[in-house]
Amino acid sequence: MKIFLTGSSGILGTELLKIAEQNNHTILHFNSSNIDLSDFSQILDRVNNFKPDVIIHCAAMTNVDLCEDDHVAALKINVLGTQNLAIASTRNNAKIVYISSCGVYGNGKVTPYNELDSTNPINYHHFTKLEGEKRIKEHSKDYLIVRTGWLFGGSKEHRKNFVEARRNEALKTAVLNSAIDKKGSPTYTLELANQIFFLLNKQYAGTFNIVNEGSATRFDYVSEIIKLLGLNNEIKGVDSNLFPRKANMPDNESLENMNLNLHQINQMSDWRTALKSYITNTYY
Repeated sequence: MKIFLTGSSGILGTELLKIAEQNNHTILHFNSSNIDLSDFSQILDRVNNFKPDVIIHCAAMTNVDLCEDDHVAALKINVLGTQNLAIASTRNNAKIVYISSCGVYGNGKVTPYNELDSTNPINYHHFTKLEGEKRIKEHSKDYLIVRTGWLFGGSKEHRKNFVEARRNEALKTAVLNSAIDKKGSPTYTLELANQIFFLLNKQYAGTFNIVNEGSATRFDYVSEIIKLLGLNNEIKGVDSNLFPRKANMPDNESLENMNLNLHQINQMSDWRTALKSYITNTYY
């Protein structure tokens, strides 16, 4: 395949890039330093010149609190940028893969969300991610929308490496506070990337939740990280109000891979198994 990849320096983008190169795909990749997603003529020129089979759109303004402060920037990157790529994909008969968010479902369930559940985002970042989905559906002929979240993976040097951030925190303090009232689906970027390429190779389309199996509170998640790293810190379960944020965050962001299961193509392992694999491969 010829693949046009945005967000190639992020923890998911780096895994997708690595898999593409290992499988001898031709890949043109960009990060925020060398592409302006909001510039339609630039996007169209680059896509037209490359003529990809697939556009994988990982790039986004992901700082949830910053999105609350700067709606214009969030709209330009997450909505307009997505629309520009969607139009370019159609004009080049390319499939587009859009990385969305577990947060588009909002609040309303205590059990994991499936793809048939209604969407009702409660902060601006998740609003823009859902708007991005709408632009994909409006402007693309052939698309794959991937709802995921609570990602872990990447190198120790990655700025958004959740595991490394908790390790560094643990080395500085004996007691770590972690929320017991926020729940999600911790997801290994390597497994997510492999599942995406499976769907591409088999030419699936539509909207898919893709997360590792099972759900965890932040307390469960951090406790498992510290245990697998062989550290002895105390993890104290606290209310999320201890971590004030500008953005409202859903209490439950856990997902069910319903569509993957319906098609009998779910390759995602249990989150604890995936986390152990990542930590073993990265730290030992």
